[in-house]
Amino acid sequence: MKRVVLPWLAVGLTALLASAPALAISPPQVDQAVPPPDGAPGPVAPMDQRGDCVAAAVLPGTQPGTATAAQQLMNLPAAFQFSRGEGQTVAILDTGVRPGPRLPAVDAGGDYLATTDGLTDCDGHGTLIAGIVAGQPGDDGFTGVAPAARLLSMRVTSATLSPKGGGGEDPALARAAVDVDALSRAIVHAADLGARVITIPTVTCLPTDRPVDQTALGAALRYAAVDKDAVIVAAAGDVGRTGAAGAGTACDSNPPTDLSRPDDPHNWAGVTSVSVPSWWQPYVLSVASLGAAGHPSPFTMAGPWVGIAAPGENIVSVSNRDDGGLANALPGDKRKLVPLSGTGYATGYVAGIAALVRSKYPGLRATEVVDRLTRAAHNAAHRPSTLVGAGTVDPVAALTWE
Repeated sequence: MKRVVLPWLAVGLTALLASAPALAISPPQVDQAVPPPDGAPGPVAPMDQRGDCVAAAVLPGTQPGTATAAQQLMNLPAAFQFSRGEGQTVAILDTGVRPGPRLPAVDAGGDYLATTDGLTDCDGHGTLIAGIVAGQPGDDGFTGVAPAARLLSMRVTSATLSPKGGGGEDPALARAAVDVDALSRAIVHAADLGARVITIPTVTCLPTDRPVDQTALGAALRYAAVDKDAVIVAAAGDVGRTGAAGAGTACDSNPPTDLSRPDDPHNWAGVTSVSVPSWWQPYVLSVASLGAAGHPSPFTMAGPWVGIAAPGENIVSVSNRDDGGLANALPGDKRKLVPLSGTGYATGYVAGIAALVRSKYPGLRATEVVDRLTRAAHNAAHRPSTLVGAGTVDPVAALTWE
């Protein structure tokens, strides 16, 4: 993860309200006159290769097949008594997904940076997320959250590619324009292909005084969530550096919930850094990260858009290696292996649980699925919480709550 002045995805210009010396913001509004963008795959801009591909790996001296704290916290064996995600398609909008023995049911959704079909993964991150969502169980103790679901892979970002020519005077701004376009189109395409859950694990952040037009993204999110009834789940964002490749840009956090302001309990007025697309409320369920004990991760980004929390530290999942085996690390700075931690991994858990709920309750609208997830969550110190939202996602409670 590399810190940049602007993120790979950008904030909508019309949604920022200026005031000196800082900027105060309110939730963004979709321009109803703007139609959703064309979702056809294909490069949104000419790109240059800027780095080598990396593969997820195993930390020396560890056994990734051992049941992890994250899996124990989710109590998946109990959840499987009620649902395994049958009949659901979950889109993964990330670095691509490489199919393998533990990921056999992956459909090609396309590539918005190059000309692949979306079934390659040069960064490893997208395949890891896919494994969390729907990895197949084995005799090693690992299983994805919704192993009976199908996956739809679309590549919308990669640390190995950058706009051709470096992006001119402001490379970060050029990158933001490319990635917001790619994400917007991929959201529409995923919805048109019938994805019931759309997962966006790699997000970016920027200060509130660095706007980039995001009108098309707002239209795409509304189209997918309202017109196509998809549950859209996105990472809240990571503060500072988690160290691993492919995890998005670093974020600055925001002030906590201010219960002394009943007119603004989520504390939108205190926001100094925006997470995209999470801030597009109410179309996105934004996911924070928890540690093994269920406490908020030190890197999880606070913000008024945070809706729920899930495990995001020391994760084990499926690798993009040739053997498709398990992994618990990605190469970071100087290729040193770094444990898998980040809000993107937490997003995979929530996306998988959303698929379980949609499978068990096929008549629920997307908004009702999100409502069930948040009402069944627990352990939020204050509601609403800008750090963990409604609290820890609980798959068994979400599947049985009345």
